[in-house]
Amino acid sequence: MKMIRLTITLFALFSFYQNFAQTYAEHRAVQARAYWDPNDLSVVIEWDADEQVQSYILYRRDWGERNWGNAIASLPATDRLFRDSDIDTTAVYEYVVVKQTSVQDPLNTNNSIRGYGYITWAIHKPEVHNRGVMGVLVSTLIQDSMPEDVRQLTQDLTADGWTVFKSIIAPGQNVADVEAIIDYNIRLSGCNALYLLGNIPVPYSGLYCADPVYQSPPDGHGKTDPNSHCGAWPADVFYGTIYGAWTDNDSTTLAKREENKNRIGDGKFDNIRIPGKVTIGVGRVDFSQLPILEQSEVALTRQYLRKIHQFKMGQENLIEKGIIEDNFSPYAEGFSSAAIRDFSAICGKDRVLFEDVLTANTSNDYLLSYACGAGSYSTCSGFGNTQVFNTQHMAAFNQLFGSFFGDFDSKNNLLKGSLASPKLGFATFWSGRPKWVTHPLALGETLGNIALISQNNWGDYDANYYQNTASMALLGDPSLRLHMIPPPSEVQASTNANRNEVTLQWQGSADPNVLGYQVYRSRKKEGSFGTPIHAELITDLQYIDQSPFQGTNYYLVKAVTQTTTGSGSYRNMSLGIMDSIANINGSTSAISATIPPVIKLYPTLAHEKIYVERTHGNTSSYTVYNSTGSVVGQGTLTDSKTVIDIQFLQAGVYYMIVEGLRQKFIRY
Repeated sequence: MKMIRLTITLFALFSFYQNFAQTYAEHRAVQARAYWDPNDLSVVIEWDADEQVQSYILYRRDWGERNWGNAIASLPATDRLFRDSDIDTTAVYEYVVVKQTSVQDPLNTNNSIRGYGYITWAIHKPEVHNRGVMGVLVSTLIQDSMPEDVRQLTQDLTADGWTVFKSIIAPGQNVADVEAIIDYNIRLSGCNALYLLGNIPVPYSGLYCADPVYQSPPDGHGKTDPNSHCGAWPADVFYGTIYGAWTDNDSTTLAKREENKNRIGDGKFDNIRIPGKVTIGVGRVDFSQLPILEQSEVALTRQYLRKIHQFKMGQENLIEKGIIEDNFSPYAEGFSSAAIRDFSAICGKDRVLFEDVLTANTSNDYLLSYACGAGSYSTCSGFGNTQVFNTQHMAAFNQLFGSFFGDFDSKNNLLKGSLASPKLGFATFWSGRPKWVTHPLALGETLGNIALISQNNWGDYDANYYQNTASMALLGDPSLRLHMIPPPSEVQASTNANRNEVTLQWQGSADPNVLGYQVYRSRKKEGSFGTPIHAELITDLQYIDQSPFQGTNYYLVKAVTQTTTGSGSYRNMSLGIMDSIANINGSTSAISATIPPVIKLYPTLAHEKIYVERTHGNTSSYTVYNSTGSVVGQGTLTDSKTVIDIQFLQAGVYYMIVEGLRQKFIRY
């Protein structure tokens, strides 16, 4: 309780100034990155100097683990790198470099400031073939106004490895109606990410100022402020945690904006902290309530979808650097520190620039940016206001922080408006209280996954106050990744005289570093394309499928490259380009092999055990993966009904692969 009260006072009333050249944000960050040294087969972690550093400590864990364990190195202040030779080159690791400075911490007078730098490292991180299930919830206005653009969106999602379901949200539907749609689809086929397109109902949650721990909201404007920002804030994370213990029966909290006022039984939830683990990465693209901009909601949505499609097709030439504009540099919390450290891990050495964001992007197109300053719903001091996005733009992926505009469901909102620029502005989020965790973007993670990591963070990563609060929201396409490469083109499918083989031919990707291609096949145009037909990369510009499906076959061809970042490298894939062919005479063996067995896993929400039923009792193996793709269990099914103990698993979302089929369950 005391900590929350202290930070509110710091933010709302005064700031601490420091006497050193570096800012508090720089002291709280370690600009670290990693690369592979083939000469001595080691991972080299290196970092920038800090004039007031006393020592460094390094930790390492497998990607997806929650415990950092024991330190792998303790180093003096003069060291600037560490070589880790005790590694598995096929693994994905996560490192943290912790520096102890000599700068007294104004927020904790008994200690000096610690800085952190995080890296997710790999040298052979494989391609991601199946990204899970993406729900696209689109408003009637947007669907009716631009059906072809929405169709292109769902096609691009399918081409990126998602299985897509789409639901139309009509005027008059409310949060409970949307919740029911999500619940139905979770039970039907699962759901890993949600794309809210248009003015989809906004959940609200929180009792800021009435709660004994959170006596002020994250931006510090409490109940004594004439512009009080108490009560409930927008909480899209509800849609990612619909099975959590959300309540609406606590005390009443009033605020200046009617939308923030929270009364018992009004449909706004009480929870400040997220009541359960977030399992669905939610992203919102909503251009309603922006009259200050020159284009309409429909026109802005169409513009956004088209610039995102262009980016996904690898047509943007971005400068791989991060721009930091810190108009809060005297503040002891160091709001921009997470961006400083993560931009280094993503982009590499000497690629974090301290400049004015809008000015820097006037003549250049940068990958990342962060800006903070005193704010209103539509302004950020030192940065600008919502109106600037009529003509100017930030980087491709952005973070903003300041008072009021973190409440994105407001008129002419700055955070929402940042997506409305004619160029770039693909996604944004309010980062500072708490700070978002973004370093895994370096190895191809999606924004939806970053939202999950950031929202579920409670002490695992350094993130300042208000961690794990329901107001954390991603604005933008949750499927987005930082590095998109041009796909192949002119994919054509043809068949032989007997119509029992399919020959695919295509033109190569424009990317000069393409390693090869992957080919996928499905019975449905917007179905799951699963794993590639051929286990190895195809280096030619054609492939002969000798075992096609009976009837119509849909094919995707993707380009594959090795993308190198400030955190090593990973296998990266383009969108798939599709073609189809009908009236194919699939062989009997091919047909029988592709007819899926009936498999039932239940209950999908379990604590101690699950059951797997099959239409046969043949021996089959199964593998259980956690939400980050790590193998956490394996075994054998020998009967038509098998009981599997899951008590050893931590609470969370898991996937079982059995006989080529993917089953999802949640362990609570």
